[in-house]
Amino acid sequence: MKPILIYAPGYDFSLFGLERLHPFDGHKFSRAWAILRRHLGAELAHYWQEPPAPVADADLLRVHTSNYLESLASPAVVARALELRLLKYLPREMIRQRLLRPMRLAAAGTMLATRHALSGDGAMAMNIGGGFHHAFRDHGEGFCVYADVAVAIAAARAEGALTASDPIAIIDLDAHRGNGVWAIHDGDPAVHIFDIYNFQIYPGLFPGDVEDFPFQIPIKAFTNDDAYLAVVREELPSFLASMPRPRLAIYNAGTDIVSGDRLGRLAVSPEGVATRDELIVKTLTERAIPTVIVTSGGYSERSHELIARLALTVTGRL
Repeated sequence: MKPILIYAPGYDFSLFGLERLHPFDGHKFSRAWAILRRHLGAELAHYWQEPPAPVADADLLRVHTSNYLESLASPAVVARALELRLLKYLPREMIRQRLLRPMRLAAAGTMLATRHALSGDGAMAMNIGGGFHHAFRDHGEGFCVYADVAVAIAAARAEGALTASDPIAIIDLDAHRGNGVWAIHDGDPAVHIFDIYNFQIYPGLFPGDVEDFPFQIPIKAFTNDDAYLAVVREELPSFLASMPRPRLAIYNAGTDIVSGDRLGRLAVSPEGVATRDELIVKTLTERAIPTVIVTSGGYSERSHELIARLALTVTGRL
């Protein structure tokens, strides 16, 4: 089945330059898309699907509390989640349109990608945004407001594309531990999480015993290509062997593992990031596992280039 790329021009964040106060590149989505347009030209239209509208409250409420969603009308609440204090002084409508709406649109993209992935054996869909893995049911943090992966899983279950017992593999290779995704799915026996993360940065070391949670895998700051890829190659097959064959895999392909990323603080080269992505895509494709890819964190000038390269890998056009 043909892979697809999910993207909307409205994914970018823009606050008249204030977004530059945070290392997250709010325009990396359109910058990545521009690279794809240059590489693929008119052929890009064959892979592109656009979410028709931002995610609806009804979908968000399957995961988030109503009190939390209502609290997002407060600029101060959004400012805390996005770690930008100045936001609390801005009009709420500006924040809604220029920050929350793009995030809701990206969450709708993750839902659309999940529907496509589940529409045929081995289908693969990459959302050029999404992957807000620090969002909890009742609050946001770490530049994450809506738990798009959890929302997409809940929607697929509600729509009958997944049952409550269908095994789901979440492969989280962002540099930061996916604490929100873990908290939301803790106690859900169908959701299995594989997370390689820098334990010396936010949100810190996983609180459980490593013997009981062998696939919450901490690595040190400034881990390089050889060491990082060795962990992926050794542990990923063990993870997949430890669970029933997944009905769905969700790959969080954070680009903040790249050397020079101020927040990820790892030392993986751009070639190492590409090798990681190729390994994950190849592994899941060979096993014909329906797959969703989200892009998550990335705080360097290389982030948009790495996203575009992964998209070219997904489409087989690299």
